[in-house]
Amino acid sequence: MHIKSSSNSTAELCKKPKSHLSPRRGSDDDDDDDDFSDDDFSDDDEDEDGGGAASAGIAIDPESAKPKTLTRKEAIEILQSNRDFSGVDLRKANLTKLDFSNCNFAGANLSYVNFKDSNLEGCDFSESSLWNANLEGANLTRANLEDADLDYTKLRGAVLYRANIRRAQLPTDLIPRDEILRSVNDGTKISR
Repeated sequence: MHIKSSSNSTAELCKKPKSHLSPRRGSDDDDDDDDFSDDDFSDDDEDEDGGGAASAGIAIDPESAKPKTLTRKEAIEILQSNRDFSGVDLRKANLTKLDFSNCNFAGANLSYVNFKDSNLEGCDFSESSLWNANLEGANLTRANLEDADLDYTKLRGAVLYRANIRRAQLPTDLIPRDEILRSVNDGTKISR
């Protein structure tokens, strides 16, 4: 007998059609209760606040659910409130020339994001994906980039002074490692 893990079974639940998401009823109630339909769940799927199926009491595996990508406007609203972007999806967002100093981006998907000329001083990017992001001219002084994916990231003019780059995947195909380390140690701007 093969037992599935709970993360697999919840992922399969999310893939089933909506008719399978309705609560199970006994066969006695199936004929008597005509006012309950699958349409009762359709409004939950259209929630813009991210409630969706989770607000209907359905467990969603975060790895299998398609995340909602935030816009520049939504990012600015978070920036003005709690400055916590941990785990959010900001793929392809245009976030140029903004002050994100001391924000938390831990575990966030920042692939293709445009942080050109932004202040990212003291930000926590641990375990986040900055794959193919534009960090040209960005201030990454004292940023935590531990375990971050910076492959193919554009860093021309960026400053990484005292940044934590431990176990980070660096864009060494584009920029020599020595130049990145010089920026971390001396605060010089990256020239490539």
